[in-house]
Formats: sequence, structure tokens, C-alpha cells
Amino acid sequence: MRRRWLLPLLLGPLLLAAGPSSAEPRLQSRVESFDVSGATVDTIRASLNRNRQHSANRVNWNFRWESTPGQCRITEATTDVSITAYIPQLQPDPQRTASVQAQWDSYLLALQLHHDGHVELAMNAARQIEQAIQNLPPAASCEQLQQAANATGRRLLEQLAIDDREYDKRTQQGALEGAHFP
Repeated sequence: MRRRWLLPLLLGPLLLAAGPSSAEPRLQSRVESFDVSGATVDTIRASLNRNRQHSANRVNWNFRWESTPGQCRITEATTDVSITAYIPQLQPDPQRTASVQAQWDSYLLALQLHHDGHVELAMNAARQIEQAIQNLPPAASCEQLQQAANATGRRLLEQLAIDDREYDKRTQQGALEGAHFP
């Protein structure tokens, strides 16, 4: 029974010396739907074009610091990712063929996969923000440290916007992943 306690006792000081630990960013995901109607590929496409809404993401960060004489250092950094996905909901139409419905169903699956790519980009950015803020060196004042942490977060958010645009360009807004109708 003593062996169980020996490993935590030996590793405890090492874990404490390693500095602040990072947690997985907290993800809040919301799905909103918008109506699309039609019986044919052309009428559904026209409705989709009229009613389309674009998904959005937001990354927020928080941090704590410790002030000692002459310096201020980060003790903890956390991030929250909020995602709102707008997914088209095809309204029933008795004149729609099984073939058109199958095309729609394939489109929706591919659209979800494309959306998941954006979620992963946001989560990666949140992880990078946490890590970068935690790795900031101590500053002479907490005000300087706060400015440095927020500048770091903003810089990485700008990179997320670039990465999102590049992802959409590379996938042609998901079309190369199958997220196109028809």
C-alpha cells in the first residue's frame, strides 16, 4: 500500500515546479437552423442562397496573476470558445424525389464536417492563446503583464481569422469537401 503514495510524493515537487498547467478550452456550441424549401435542386439552391446565414466563432481568454515586489507573473490562463453554427433545414415537400433528398443529405453531412474544421481551428487558437499567455515572462508591473497578455490574445485571434479564411479558400468554402448543393 505504501507504493501507491510513493509515486505522487516523488512527482509532486516536479509537477509544482513545472509552472501553470493548461486546461482544455471550454467549448460552448450552439446550432441554429434556418428554413430552406423546394422540390427540385434548382428551387432548393435558390432558397438556400436567399436564406443562408454564416456561422460564427468567438474566443475569450481570462488570466490570473501573482504580484510580488518588483514583478507580476501569470499563474493561470483559461479560454472559452463560443461557436454558433447556422445549419439549413430543408422543409418537407411531397414532390421532392428520393434522389434530390439524397443529394441534400450528403450536402448536410459534408457541411457539418466543414463546420467541424472551423471548430477545430478555433479550439487550436484557444489552446495557443492559453499557452502563450501562460508562457509570458514576469513583468515589472501587473498593468504591463495585462497589456502583454491581451496583446498576445489579440494577435492570435487575428491569426485565427487568417486561418479561417485560408481554410475556406483551400476548401472553396467547403465545396472541395462535398459541402456544396447540388
